[in-house]
Amino acid sequence: MDGEVHLRSWDDRDELIHRPLRGHLTFRVNPGRVCIGRNDGTQLVPCPTRAAPTRGAVCDDCFFQDAFRPCMTCDGFRCPRLSPEMLAWCRQTHHLYLACFGDRTIKVGTASDHRKNQRIIEQGPLAAARVAEAEGPIVKQMESVLSEAGFSETMRRARKTVLLQGAMSEVEARSLVMEAGATLREVLPLAYHPWLHAPIFVPQPPLATETRGLSVNELRVEDDRVVEGEVVGAIGHLLFLHEVDGTFALDLGELKGRVIEWDPAEPGKKAEAQLGLF
Repeated sequence: MDGEVHLRSWDDRDELIHRPLRGHLTFRVNPGRVCIGRNDGTQLVPCPTRAAPTRGAVCDDCFFQDAFRPCMTCDGFRCPRLSPEMLAWCRQTHHLYLACFGDRTIKVGTASDHRKNQRIIEQGPLAAARVAEAEGPIVKQMESVLSEAGFSETMRRARKTVLLQGAMSEVEARSLVMEAGATLREVLPLAYHPWLHAPIFVPQPPLATETRGLSVNELRVEDDRVVEGEVVGAIGHLLFLHEVDGTFALDLGELKGRVIEWDPAEPGKKAEAQLGLF
């Protein structure tokens, strides 16, 4: 929970590796995109054909065979038929959280028990708190009810990026989360009240608190570009790098499905920083 950022990728032996993004980084973004694979119910597995993505960052085969797919649209009221592994995952303890990203919109979401903080940190909120704990279907039902009552289930990456340069302080964001939490017993049916608890705020990781409010440039990721710089911060989907021309922000979401060559022997074309990200 130290806020360290990793890039997760497959190596040449189809083993999943986690590359920490810290210190000085140099990598080339090779041309094209490749399916990132799927979850088979017990672990992530690579795409067997290394197909080009057709649905976001995955191919059709991996999309339809992913064990988590039935859970993505489930609201907890009409649970789909699941494999034994996925049923066990679904029935484990999950957490309901509220998050503020810098405006008055309050996002509601869920996280599994073993990722109860990391799931939230990865999204980069200005303030967020866990507010309920129960097995998966119950938490999903609570999320669905709150969404219908006006809480947001999504926050686009582009909107998060804009709000990073907003005027709202963390104290103000925490206050909005507390206010929203105080309404839950009025909004949720009585049957869900036993699962609610006092807000437990997720600490801001150091890499986030040190870089909020920075005036930075946007790093445009293109084929055959080399990205190089010193890691100075990370907030949600953005990694902040510093080099001789200043500080710039790299949208890690743009690297999904990309083939990365670490520490390339040939310098190639340097990635361009475009003014006016915020």
